[in-house]
Amino acid sequence: MSEIVDQRERDLAINPFQSFIITAPAGSGKTGLITQRILKLLSIVNYPEEILAITFTRKAAAEMAGRVHSALNHALNNSRPSNDYEAKTWDLAKAAIERDRDQGWNLQELPNRLRIKTIDSFSHFIANQFSLETEFGDISEPTSNPDTHYLVASRNLIQELEKDEMVSSHLKLLLAHTGNDLERCAQLLADLLNKREQWLPLIYSIDENNSYFQHVIEEIVEKKLIILNDALSPIALEFIELIDFAASKVMPHVNIDLHNLTDIKNLPEPNASNLNQWQTILGLLITKNGKIRTKLTIREGFPSDQPLQKHQMQDILSWCKGHPGFIELVEDVFNLPNTTNNGQQRALLSALSFLLPRLVAFLDVEFKSHDTCDYSSITLSALQAVSPVDQIAWSDITMRMDYQIKHILVDEFQDTSSAQLNLIKGLVDNWNPDADRTLFLVGDAMQSLYSFRSANVGLFLNSQKHPVGPINCQPLTLSTNFRSDKVIIDWVNSIFSESFPKEPDITRGAVPYSPSTAFKFGTESATVNFTGFTGGKSDLEEAKHIAKRCKEIVGLGNDETIAIMVRSRNHLKHIIPELQVHGLSWDAQEIVKLSRKMCVVDLMSLTRALLSPADRIAWLAILRAPFCGLGLRDILLISNSNSNKSYSGGILLEQLTNILELPVAQDLSDYGSKALARIVPILSGAWSNRRRHSLRVMVESTWYALGGPATLSDELERNDVRRFFDLLESYQESASIKDWKQFELAADQLFASPSYENDVAQYSSNKIQIMTIHKSKGLEFDHVFLPSLANQSASDKKSLMQWRVSINEKNQESLLIAPLGAHDDDEDQVYKYLRYEQSLRSQLEKTRVMYVAATRAIKGLYLYAKLKSRKNGDMNPPSKSSLLSTIWEPIERLIISGKYEIVETDDLHSITSMENARPSLKHIRRLPAEFIAIKPSISSLMTSVSPRAGYKSETQSIEDVSLRARQLGTLFHRTLKQLANEGLDAWPLSRREKISLAWVSQLREVGLVATDLEINELKKALELTLNDRNGQWILGDHAQSASEKSITYLKSDGSFGTSIIDRTFVSNGVRWIIDYKLSKPNNGESFTEFEGRQVDLYKTQLSHYAYLYAQISVEPVKCALYFPKLGSFVEVSIN
Repeated sequence: MSEIVDQRERDLAINPFQSFIITAPAGSGKTGLITQRILKLLSIVNYPEEILAITFTRKAAAEMAGRVHSALNHALNNSRPSNDYEAKTWDLAKAAIERDRDQGWNLQELPNRLRIKTIDSFSHFIANQFSLETEFGDISEPTSNPDTHYLVASRNLIQELEKDEMVSSHLKLLLAHTGNDLERCAQLLADLLNKREQWLPLIYSIDENNSYFQHVIEEIVEKKLIILNDALSPIALEFIELIDFAASKVMPHVNIDLHNLTDIKNLPEPNASNLNQWQTILGLLITKNGKIRTKLTIREGFPSDQPLQKHQMQDILSWCKGHPGFIELVEDVFNLPNTTNNGQQRALLSALSFLLPRLVAFLDVEFKSHDTCDYSSITLSALQAVSPVDQIAWSDITMRMDYQIKHILVDEFQDTSSAQLNLIKGLVDNWNPDADRTLFLVGDAMQSLYSFRSANVGLFLNSQKHPVGPINCQPLTLSTNFRSDKVIIDWVNSIFSESFPKEPDITRGAVPYSPSTAFKFGTESATVNFTGFTGGKSDLEEAKHIAKRCKEIVGLGNDETIAIMVRSRNHLKHIIPELQVHGLSWDAQEIVKLSRKMCVVDLMSLTRALLSPADRIAWLAILRAPFCGLGLRDILLISNSNSNKSYSGGILLEQLTNILELPVAQDLSDYGSKALARIVPILSGAWSNRRRHSLRVMVESTWYALGGPATLSDELERNDVRRFFDLLESYQESASIKDWKQFELAADQLFASPSYENDVAQYSSNKIQIMTIHKSKGLEFDHVFLPSLANQSASDKKSLMQWRVSINEKNQESLLIAPLGAHDDDEDQVYKYLRYEQSLRSQLEKTRVMYVAATRAIKGLYLYAKLKSRKNGDMNPPSKSSLLSTIWEPIERLIISGKYEIVETDDLHSITSMENARPSLKHIRRLPAEFIAIKPSISSLMTSVSPRAGYKSETQSIEDVSLRARQLGTLFHRTLKQLANEGLDAWPLSRREKISLAWVSQLREVGLVATDLEINELKKALELTLNDRNGQWILGDHAQSASEKSITYLKSDGSFGTSIIDRTFVSNGVRWIIDYKLSKPNNGESFTEFEGRQVDLYKTQLSHYAYLYAQISVEPVKCALYFPKLGSFVEVSIN
């Protein structure tokens, strides 16, 4: 270990009377520093509610709260540690505990008095307060798929075309601009709505600001031209002579603008009116694609018979190459917009300023009709709440917040949007800078990568130089990295010091690199390696290399964590099969789309088929699905069959109904004949009963009758199916779906259940974690694999409007807005310029994404890319849209030096992973030919098993338990399930001792921070259960055993309910149903009284379970409650 070189900055940062903005690079202990500051603040405030800590994710908020509560608990129950950091935290916690006792806060019992919130939850809180004050009622919960509502709102606006004359005239102009394509116009409008908190405050001023926009453009142009003019001064005289020469030689019809520069004596004045001349001159240096010229021909004014001037011009080009940043400056000027007024664009902007506020109004109506909203709605409402009522008066909410809140801490400040910063400013605008109030902003501009969520890293850079409202924050920079080995740190410093820009740029979000100092000494096992692949098998070989290295790491048995991080999910196409071939377990976080899971694909097909008998593809798909399971030959016979021999390809449902009566039936396979005899009555009955029930009931009941539940492999697939049916229910209207495309889009935005929902020990296992780089933010792993780094990313779609708010050195804002060019015209120059600026911001963000990916590694970093080689053996530079392009220059030097390997895959003759995996792919999961579902037909299913009379749905809470208690209970139930499934012998004491870490991690995933007391109670309950004879019997190996057994049943309203039985099995001919309860007797309550109370509470529920099992089982049923915290087994008599 080494000393902490930035200890002075860390000590200063917890000064509770001063405001700071902290730059905290990856691995610098940011959360620990925030924890110490909160503890310090707790020692001086009068109430804990005076402290507000804001972060951006529930997981981060849970971790922050967990750190604070753990520190308090540790100081309360343990002696002072010897480690310097831990000792300091202990001291701060002790002081906070003393303050707690003096003031009577009771934080141990009331941990929620600490305000540690996500920015969204805090905005929702403020918006709700505002709605109550203004008597509008509570703010609705945000929808998970607002895109559908955006499109509905935009279509409703377009429908005003024939209603309102004023609206109509503006809409006609917009529609003409978009080629009179109604759907394209609607989509362009809808795409704007998810960022309306950015443009809505700006759009009202467009009509009055035309001359202002002209002035802004002129300022931008002149500022760049002055910089360029200064940069050219060393070569100006020689360059002017060559410009004159080229102008005199070029033919007017080839380049009239260059020809007009004949006899030029000086470079043009650096003002906006001369922009065209400057761009003409720069055309001698770079091509239209922004590349420096490599050839000079007569078209550029350099004929082949004049070698001297051509040679001099090539020297100029060499000078340009040799000066870093000069070509980028030239490209900037080349893309500047002309200030000439465009009347057509000005008219469209005026139309948009009229239409867009009305579009927002239509969206508000749409949201209200569905009792929902989106996060932009919440943000706008919160902003309205904290904004001054007029120039003098402040809103009641602002005054109340001002009275309550004395100290604000903001984590991940680099990912703040303009609207979120305005919210923070609204909270502090009334503060007196000299009062004992503080603003503490923490982040790392090098890790800002959420521009798609409107994050603006320039706000972080600006806040380092200028006040946030009235509060000046002192900048501090941390540099010690506690995470990574010195080998990793040295590589990151070396590579990224070249890749990041040298100078900051607030408007573009250019962030200079801040180097780190390793706290850990280098170890022999630490490594960084890059492997490039060329040839046609690059993707497959990359996957094989990754799987092989992962296998080697897992084989060492050191329980080291491994992560494979990708920029795009399609980069995993070959990697996941290769991991399976090598027998490696993996877990994907938000990688597998719900719509890609085969069980959901089959349900989508079933839904489409039941909506339309003419949807031939859907009907063919369900015949192939596991719950029907027909072979291709049988399907071909059916699809070509018809009573009319001269015709084939009719309605497939009719063909199914008639197939067994036709001669072709004798050609069907034995499986096909039996399967058709089972499924045809179900499908025919479903079609006959359509529209008598909701679409969800129709599809779910048909799937159930076909045996769909029996085709699912595990609880994860059952979860996926439930989520599909919930989604279907939210989109159904009159037993149909109005917009199938939007339904598919909604399904495509959901992800399949991750495997750790079924595995409490995933954090301590050797599972390889697979995730996107964005999802890896804030995480760390021993070994990190980064594949497909040279792959291109998709280009951004053109939006209806581009806008940019710039901040200059004096902290003054300027606005520029431009609409999309007409469909049949060249792109508007200002719009094109703003798109160019956006592309530069995106490129800068790619560097930051690459930095985040690399800095997740503790001791092993492995980079892979598919490269293309030139004829001379050199590598072609990767696409500018790839991540590798951001670090290519230093990587290329290391390749040339022989440090990194390039593998030519065309020379390899290996069996691919897919060939290895092919035997398993040949297996098609399907039900037995004579399968009998519990309810074999639609008609019987619709009228049969309902829940026992008097039973309340399990969605109704039997006890008024908190969300906290339910989450702890769910976790403990999951643990018992895993113990039962794996066997008690697989859980020795050494493994059980590690489980608390897994519990803590999983609870934080759902935003819950468990106290040490709660975790210890769960551990004690687990040990009681495992040492209790009844507990061992319940979890032991039995016939027909299942844990968290899911049983679906039909409710009286025709919808389906699901009951989850904690534990069931057959022992000595009796079906046992066991329900776990983490309850304990109340103070003063005897065990007999407690037992009676619990039996009364749960007897109806257990009777319901027994009733369900009586429908599907022949054994007599007995029920019992088991109390893990007591090690007590109580049999419950049922009717």
